[in-house]
Amino acid sequence: MRRAWVINLDAELELAHGPGFNLGAALTRQLRAHAAPVAATLPEGDVWVDDGGDPRGLLGCAWCPTPRAPARLREVGARAPDAPAVEVLRRVNARGFAHAIRALEGEHVIRDASDAARHLASGSWVLHRAFTFTGRGHRPLDGPPGPADLAWIDKGLAIGPVFAAPRLAISLELALHGHLGADGSLERGVATVQHTEHGQWRRSERATDALSEEERRALFDVFEEVADALRGAGYFGPFGIDALRHAGGFHPLSEINARYSMGYPVGMGGW
Repeated sequence: MRRAWVINLDAELELAHGPGFNLGAALTRQLRAHAAPVAATLPEGDVWVDDGGDPRGLLGCAWCPTPRAPARLREVGARAPDAPAVEVLRRVNARGFAHAIRALEGEHVIRDASDAARHLASGSWVLHRAFTFTGRGHRPLDGPPGPADLAWIDKGLAIGPVFAAPRLAISLELALHGHLGADGSLERGVATVQHTEHGQWRRSERATDALSEEERRALFDVFEEVADALRGAGYFGPFGIDALRHAGGFHPLSEINARYSMGYPVGMGGW
């Protein structure tokens, strides 16, 4: 079945700030450049609504079905699909959802200035805002935080808690993708190795022999745990979990993306 696509890579910004936020011309151009390689991998006959073609009458599909995505589909004459409520999307894509399931050892939740002073007085950290994407919303920190760091944290706290994770010597980044049906059914893909640069995805490949059997079991177990949590929250649709190996061991859940993601077609065999 042919589909009409909205590749809204700014979904996390919409979840953070609401549908009325102004993306700005520069970021719009940047995200369009990131969306073009995604569009190039869509099945033959599918249409990217922002790059010509005729989407009228086609079933719509969104990178993440935030309110602006179905509105855009209806605007071009495509049929907006069923989707979870925006409150659900916001909850399951916020970093705190993954943190509650399997927090990284030593990660702190920063809710106010006193938390920042208490937890970040020393050490090397990576700060994460509640919503992050394509390398945005992260900040390295060698404690204690200076005025610029505190201003960054304060701006993040306007959206939700900020998370301070120990800075790790990461040797392998992985993802495992799946799809939850509206009826609760679950499809699981294969593990993929994620190649990144400065926090931005570059390419994915199947993790044929990258994982030990113990790591594979841990990854698949937490995948099922995440799927159960997403079901319980009322989410359905594509999702993926990120995992990492570092000098201190293996962490099977560093992030949840309750949406499509760049490595999805590699892990799932297609969109």
